[in-house]
This record gives sequence, C-alpha cells and structure tokens, in this order.
Amino acid sequence: MPESIVAFLRDFAHHIRFVDVLDIAFISFFLYVIINWLRQSVSWKAMLSVFILVAVYFLARFFDMYLTEMLIEGLFFVILIGIVVVFQSDIRRFMDRLGTWRFLSGRPSLPSSSLTIDTLTEAASKMAAAKTGALIIIHGSESWDRHVHGGIPLNGEITIPLLLSIFNTKSPGHDGAVLIEGDKIVKFGTHLPLSTKLYKIGSGGTRHAAALGISELCDAFVIVVSEERGVISVASEGDLNVLSSPGELKNHLEAFWLKHYSDEGKNHLVWWKKRSLRTAIFSIALAVTFWFAFAYQTGNLYRTFEVPIEFKNLKSSKVAFTDSVPVNARVTLSGSQQAFRLFDSSQLVISFDLSKVDPDSKDLIINRDNMNLPADLHVYETLPQAITIHKKKFLSRLLPVKVDTTGNLPKGLILEGISINPSKIHIEISDADDKGIKSISTAEVDLSDISQTTKITRQLQLPGDVQLSQKESSRVAVTIKVKHK
Repeated sequence: MPESIVAFLRDFAHHIRFVDVLDIAFISFFLYVIINWLRQSVSWKAMLSVFILVAVYFLARFFDMYLTEMLIEGLFFVILIGIVVVFQSDIRRFMDRLGTWRFLSGRPSLPSSSLTIDTLTEAASKMAAAKTGALIIIHGSESWDRHVHGGIPLNGEITIPLLLSIFNTKSPGHDGAVLIEGDKIVKFGTHLPLSTKLYKIGSGGTRHAAALGISELCDAFVIVVSEERGVISVASEGDLNVLSSPGELKNHLEAFWLKHYSDEGKNHLVWWKKRSLRTAIFSIALAVTFWFAFAYQTGNLYRTFEVPIEFKNLKSSKVAFTDSVPVNARVTLSGSQQAFRLFDSSQLVISFDLSKVDPDSKDLIINRDNMNLPADLHVYETLPQAITIHKKKFLSRLLPVKVDTTGNLPKGLILEGISINPSKIHIEISDADDKGIKSISTAEVDLSDISQTTKITRQLQLPGDVQLSQKESSRVAVTIKVKHK
C-alpha cells in the first residue's frame, strides 16, 4: 500500500470522532428519505435541477469560484421563494407524511379486510360490465381532510347494492366520489382535486383526473370505473394504471391492505426491506462525500484567544502572589478547522486550585492541564507561560482574645468583669507578622447598650495574613457582668 494512503488512513483514524460517525449516519438517513420521496414526487425532475444548482454552489465554494458563488448567493432568496411556490403541494404532502410516522405504536388494523376486498372487487366488476361510472377512494395512512370537499355523510356498511345505488345515474351523488374508511362508507358525492398531468390520464375523463389528483396529494388508493369504455383503473402514489381484469384489482387491493394495515405492514423493520438497497448505498456514499468535502479537515489551524485566569482556594493555600498578577493570558491553540468550528471559546478558562499547588514550586505553569480544552485542540503557546508565586511560612500560635469596648455603662451600674469563651484561639500567622501581633480582638461592644449582665457573640477581627486554624470558630461568646451601685 502506498505510503500516502497509509498516512491518510492514519491521519483519518486520528481525527475521526464518534460524533462524526453519527453526523454521517444522520445525513445518510436524511438523504435516503429525501431521495425516496423524490422518486415518488410528481416534481422530481424540477427538484433535480435545484439539487444541481446547490451542487454547483458547493463546488464554487470548494474551488474558490468567487463570481459563481456570489451570483448564486445573490439569487438565494429568489430561488428559495421559487422552490416554495413550485413545490408547495409536494412539501405539504411530505410534512403530512412525517406526521403520520409512528415508531412506538402501530396504526389500527382495518377490520374485515378480506370481505371488504371481495365486495369492492365484485362491485367494480359489475359496474364495469354495465359501463357505470364510479370513483371509490380508500383511506391510507395520510390525512385527506384538506383535499376532499363536500359530500353527504353516510357511515354505512360496504355492500354491493349500496355501491350500485350510489353510482346509479339517477342518484344525485353519482358524479362524486365515495370515501371508504375501514369497512364503512363514510361519505358519497364528494368532490376531489383534479390532476394537471394530462399525459398520465390519456383517454380518461374527469373521474380519472380526480382519481389521479387525490393520489398525488395523499397515499389513498383509488378505484375508477370508466363510463365510456367500461374498464377499471386504479390510482396510487401519483400513478394511474388501467387494469386488464377484476382479478388484477383484487391483487392491488390486497397489496394496499398489506402495506398499510396488516400486522406485517406495522412491523417497523419491514419498511427497510421494502426500500432500495442501492438508494441506501448511494445515500451513504453521498453523505460521506459531503463530509469529506466540507467537514473533514486535516491541516492544523492556529488561533489566539484572551483567556481569563481564576484561582480557587486562595485563603487555605498559604500562597501569595507577586505585585503584578495577570487576570488574562494570551493562549494560542492548534487544531483542525472542524475542531475550532465546534469549539466555544467563551467557555474557555485557566483555573488553578491553589490548595493543590506543590509546596516547593515557584511558578504556576499554564498548560492544558488547567484548561477546559476539548481533546482535539492543543495548546501551542501561552503568554505568559507561568505565574510567579512565593510561599509564606505560617506559624501556629495560641493567642488571647481581647474584647474591644466603646461607650460607658448607664448610670447606677458598675462593670464587674468581662469573660470570653474561648479566651484563647489557635491561629496561623506568617513569620513576617508574628512579632507584631499579641492578641486577637473582637468586634466592638457598646457598653451604653448594657442594662444588665449580658451574654453576646462577637466576630473575631483577623488582621492581615492571620488565619484561624481549621477547627476554630470565627465567633466567640462574650459575657459582660454588671451590678448596681
């Protein structure tokens, strides 16, 4: 194997991530759904031209064809509006179909499927023999409420005499369509949208145009009997087919029931078996191609950021800083364009836990160990490279607590004494300040507020670099004992 291919595979294995595999899988599924939809769409040729235009735009970006890129970008909104106008019916149907997908529960089965199929087949055969025009619509998975208009509610059982009477030329609703849901005729005399695809209708008339029209807008199955020729046709998924015999109609109905309402049709794994393996392979290949063209980047980029510096546990660290401590550092990172695109620089921070600093160290080194960097980005350079610190030697001392008082006792009272609990506390003090501090004072007590012997608590006032030992409380109990003269 050539070394260039080996180097490429090694670099690819180094940069590929699990989320990239998910990214490709999602795009493959999206392309698979879109391609299958386009294969059934009445406007797939026009949509193909849009895809070609999009492909030209991406190629122009990839090869730096600036003029072509600017032209397509300038026409972007015009093209977008044109797509919505031209494909509005297809987009609406696609969204309706998405709403009918069920992943956790199946649709209810239509009852009496065998009896219903036999009844419809025999009724269509009798009307074809008598050259009685008929239009029968069977509900699929998608809603047809927006496409059918008018009609007379019936909610009757499907029988041959009822169908023959509805389409009798003397019946007021014979020119409309019969709507069937389950084993019920829910409406008759209904008006349907007419298809504009006259080349598909051929020698058919208005009934055939209506049959094709409703099949273009939803997944209903349509049976149409020609009044002039006495032949049976079926419309489904935007196609109109003339049948050669009533037995062929029965096969179509059985296939429709199997696809939409049988237990096998409700199996969520069957949908995969019904799709084209070549379409799936093509979708995956196209997604991988897009990923390599626009997402996968092998070269390293270098970007510099102003990153804030934070310090944790400063009080318990026994660490002091020099006079000039930076609050930010300039950090230059290296990585792929893809890694920088997914990186949120506003969340980047340099953090030092001072309680874990090595006692013998003199500098805090800035590196990726104290940054919240993703694995695919690396620290190339920092300025400054380290923050200088110096240690203070702290000594343990047991010092008395002194109560600071202000004001005088009210007249008639004499101060017998002031007691403190605890009277002494353990502190830690730097050796530089050790000689000047002989006691620890409390917050002031105003004697003018004392009218009797009183017990109160006061906060300790710690000067400078003095710290309390871990087990000591920062408050003491003060008892002021007085008596009357």
